[in-house]
Amino acid sequence: MALAQLLEASHAMTMGNDRGFKTWTKAAEWINVVGLVLLSFMLLSYIVLPAQSTRSHYLSVCLVVAVAMITIGFVIPLGAQPTQCFNEITPNDMFSSMTCAWSGAMLVAGALTTTMWIFIRALSMHLQICWDIVPGKKFFYGAQTLGWGIPAVLFIATVTATGVSFRNGNACHVNHEDSMKDFWGPLLGFAALAMILQLATFGYCIHVYLKNLWSDDKTETSSSTSTSLPSYTPSAGNQTARAVYARLKKVVWLQWRGLVIVTIVLVDVVTFAVVFLYLDDMQAAAANDFERVRPWLVCLVLNGGDKNKCLIEGQKWLINEATVVAILILLSIAGLEVFLLLFRRSTLTGWKEFFRSRFSKKREFVSLDALSPTPTPQPLMRSRSYNISKFGHPPTTFEMQTPGHWEDKLSPNNTFITSPTESYASPIVQGRQPSDYFSRQD
Repeated sequence: MALAQLLEASHAMTMGNDRGFKTWTKAAEWINVVGLVLLSFMLLSYIVLPAQSTRSHYLSVCLVVAVAMITIGFVIPLGAQPTQCFNEITPNDMFSSMTCAWSGAMLVAGALTTTMWIFIRALSMHLQICWDIVPGKKFFYGAQTLGWGIPAVLFIATVTATGVSFRNGNACHVNHEDSMKDFWGPLLGFAALAMILQLATFGYCIHVYLKNLWSDDKTETSSSTSTSLPSYTPSAGNQTARAVYARLKKVVWLQWRGLVIVTIVLVDVVTFAVVFLYLDDMQAAAANDFERVRPWLVCLVLNGGDKNKCLIEGQKWLINEATVVAILILLSIAGLEVFLLLFRRSTLTGWKEFFRSRFSKKREFVSLDALSPTPTPQPLMRSRSYNISKFGHPPTTFEMQTPGHWEDKLSPNNTFITSPTESYASPIVQGRQPSDYFSRQD
């Protein structure tokens, strides 16, 4: 038991007392500060600015909140400067340190929630790209229930059954006991499902692309070998392949940010989980193998317990410091990555207009009748999905509309055609784009 406690303490203190490692952990914490500031700016923009400026969607908002939890977990110890050691061989845990409790809770909740929303985002893109299914209100309510409910249940199970303690740096991490079934297992399970969906989506894109190339090659070959006049009516198969490819190309062009976000965060989560599981397994194996840790223990005795002089011996049965530092930095830049991929230039324009409308001394009040042309009577719309508000643009909906959902229905006179005898005014005439998931990536 004493050896197990000593090994547990060494997991944090053997590297935690090294000056180089402390410097890197401090750098990781400051990177999280920057990430938290940027994510907070994104959330404030989502709240204050209109959706047309931020292109906000609940999948993006929820992911930003989840990643912000992780950054908070690293920022808390930076301000509190906690004491890692409870005594000579035992680190502090969530019962002996409030800083440990809060930082560990934020890291656990953030990791579980981020993984869950990455899975939901991957599922949403897979349904739209591969199956041409547009998620609506049912998907929204189901996503909110699962996206927050499942992480909440797993968080309670992890905190009560496993707990957190100082194991690596100033932030607390999940303990080893029962962590696989409470935390790491579900986290890796949802990450694996998201990865499968992502690979299936990429595979479908490659399949459609190759099928389109094959159909083009086949058409060119048949045209070149035929002695008759060239045909300008391609087969139905070629038409279908080209139509699917055209739709897919537009979807991927508009949603490349979402695909990149899912891929990057999955790589971060899986790498982080694999490294720390490997650390736990090595620590558990060393606790039952006295001969393996004997040189390190002898070094501690000969040097009067000075752990810094025994780093080399300790790292022979642990992962080297460079690998752990790389994982911490990789996890810390997640906030920066999400911000860079979700941020849009129109957000800055929105803030400019926001401050100008409230603080500018030269504000003009113009009648709406002077701004709009003479209205023409339009038939009453029958489709709830295309409901136009009195402000001239569609209200924010739960639907994540496909690329052709709006612009492909435009007729030459800027009206939408829903049937041969029914049309209505286009919101694009007013200069406003609908706030939907497939808005153009700026």
